[in-house]
Amino acid sequence: MSIIHYVSLHVESARTALKQLLRQPVGTLLTLLMLAVAMTLPLFMYLGIQSGQSVLGKLNESPQITLYMETDASKADSDAVRNLLERDARLNKIRFISKQEGLEELQSNLDQNLVSMLDGNPLPDAFIVTPDPATPPAQMQVIYQDMVKLPMVESATMDTEWVQTLYQINEFIRKILWFLSLTLGMAFVLVAHNTIRLQILSRKEEIEITKLLGAPASFIRRPFLYQAMWQSIFSAAVSLGLCGWLLSAVRPLVDAIFKPYGLNIGWRFFHFSEVSLVFGFVIALGVFGAWLATTQHLLGFRAKK
Repeated sequence: MSIIHYVSLHVESARTALKQLLRQPVGTLLTLLMLAVAMTLPLFMYLGIQSGQSVLGKLNESPQITLYMETDASKADSDAVRNLLERDARLNKIRFISKQEGLEELQSNLDQNLVSMLDGNPLPDAFIVTPDPATPPAQMQVIYQDMVKLPMVESATMDTEWVQTLYQINEFIRKILWFLSLTLGMAFVLVAHNTIRLQILSRKEEIEITKLLGAPASFIRRPFLYQAMWQSIFSAAVSLGLCGWLLSAVRPLVDAIFKPYGLNIGWRFFHFSEVSLVFGFVIALGVFGAWLATTQHLLGFRAKK
């Protein structure tokens, strides 16, 4: 068989499968909607996770540990602590705020008369350290405990509880996404299998006659595989359209919730590579379901024979 003839067979099978779908517009539309809805939830959750990464990325930079030296700590004590901090590979940034700088900042924020009533400078030297952005919340707590133990450090503050909560929510959503992707992927295969099985049953006599005339299994299977391919392509397109509609509907509501906290979610749609991956994955699932259905029927025909 020449390559041209082989390609023409596949083109004809694809064209016939498309015509077969268009002959039943209502049934085809209902099938496509069912498949598209099954895909929309995990795809939209993926978009939400990817869009939320910009917020988590900003939060990664914000957790800081503030170290307060004892009020009677000398410059030599502060220099010693600075040296220890600079040698700590877990820290990305170290900022030293002297007593005088702290007092000047206090004067700029408070009434001058109130500040003038203070007996001397009651503020201690302080260090603001920023750990590596890739540091997980659990490791952040370890760093905090090590900072508190530094010599002449009276106290330290760090507020990462809310960051840990956001990470836990993000991880929880990721696990749900994987679970939905697996279960709905299996559901997609089963739906494609059942849809093609019904098509096979409606053309059972035609298939059996073709088989008795000596047609190979690949010839019988080919149009149903292409039918599953077209169903997968159209359902993926509908699902992506639903994701775009949901994104435009949900975006204003979510932005209104997070705006008072100064958090701007970097909403985005699927990139071209992601769209290609979605189509490829959905087509693979649909074709696999159709292959199972046709193989099951051909094995049943062989057993009866």
